[in-house]
Amino acid sequence: MPSTWRLGLLLAVLMACSTALCITVAGWAMRQNLSSIARAVVLDDLGEYAVLYNRNGLKELREVFEAGKHEESQAVRITNPQGDTIFEQTPDAVAGYNWPRRPPKKMKPSETWLMTIAHTERQQQLLVGCQVLDDGNALWFGRTDAEDLAYVEHIRRHLWFAGLASTVLMLLPLTWFVRHVLQPVREMMLSTSKIAGGSTDARLQAPDAVPELQAFATAFNTGLDRIAALTAELQDANDNLAHELRTPLARIRGNLETFHDHIENPTARDAAARGLEELDRATALVQTILITRAAEHKALKLHLEIIDLRELLTDLFELYKAAAEERALRFTLEAPDTRWVLIDRQRINQAVANLLDNAFAYTPRGGVVTLALSIQGEQARISVRDTGPGLTAADHARIWQRYVRGSASSATTPGMGLGLSLVQALAHAHHGSAGCRNNDDQGAEFWIDLPATDPLASANVV
Repeated sequence: MPSTWRLGLLLAVLMACSTALCITVAGWAMRQNLSSIARAVVLDDLGEYAVLYNRNGLKELREVFEAGKHEESQAVRITNPQGDTIFEQTPDAVAGYNWPRRPPKKMKPSETWLMTIAHTERQQQLLVGCQVLDDGNALWFGRTDAEDLAYVEHIRRHLWFAGLASTVLMLLPLTWFVRHVLQPVREMMLSTSKIAGGSTDARLQAPDAVPELQAFATAFNTGLDRIAALTAELQDANDNLAHELRTPLARIRGNLETFHDHIENPTARDAAARGLEELDRATALVQTILITRAAEHKALKLHLEIIDLRELLTDLFELYKAAAEERALRFTLEAPDTRWVLIDRQRINQAVANLLDNAFAYTPRGGVVTLALSIQGEQARISVRDTGPGLTAADHARIWQRYVRGSASSATTPGMGLGLSLVQALAHAHHGSAGCRNNDDQGAEFWIDLPATDPLASANVV
């Protein structure tokens, strides 16, 4: 659940609980106060009617009771010592209650007794007071709590309305918090996800955020700008160094070849041969850096020609079969379909060869490496699958960067972390893409997607 909904739900629950608690406490307090008032009213009216009856008899009591207009919620009755009713005024609202027939035996004249009677079908209760009269009869006066309940319910409705209004008012700061805190944080998280995914141009954006988040975004972006500047300087230095090293390396190699060809000492010839091998590795490294840089800046010159992809992969398969046998690997080719495409044969060969070199290097003896070609519409995919250790989550985010090697690499694993960056750069130079994923069972799969439109039409466009 998004944080906005969580916060809104939490506030709604808190307000509902607070309102319910206030209503419960207020209702209990009002019921207690109203109960005390009702007892006082019953005792007061009971004493008044007893005085009227003792002074002037039943006639004045009846006249005063009727004049008070309490017929809807109050009742009065007089019973003799045997429990027979002598007089009774009981409206419909007070009917149905089980009145006592006689007061307690120990009651003396002028003494009062109170009790509460519940109704079998109604929620209202009847508060009954009793007083023994001078002639021995008993005066009963009852009053229901209907008015009290209606009053409490009225107050509850107002409290619920106040709670609802308070909840609506609390949405105002919630709206402000969502707009100036949560939404900027969510946008910043999306930006950081892009940065973690390799998008070095992404920056944190928080124009409507609170000042603290804006300051944080500014400081973070400043750090990213410094890192980007240092990285660009380092890459430029590497590129310039690689460019400047080509000529000295070529001269050194020529001198070593001359030395190797004219020296008779076997030890010296062997040292010269090893030096030539190291120079070839350094030259290949320099060349890889230059090609990658040129492809990333769309400055790489491609020698395009119409090529049969299945034939290209078959040639590579035949070339790498001996290396697979040497490493005790099962090397297979899956290319049921073919497609003629317009590509630079040398560059695509170089890219696929890098994928095969990695698969052979990371697949243990007895494993399987598969070179495959699949056609989907106007796209051709060249993939290399292996049964090696696979990729971690960190590998997926970083493995295409220059000078970054997979987590499964070791000191004995050949390479400097430039192969995959070269593969991606060459794929982009052909208006394609490169990707990777883990296999369902074991190992990983790397692929190059190339446009597979009509090569003649593409050649005409070029």
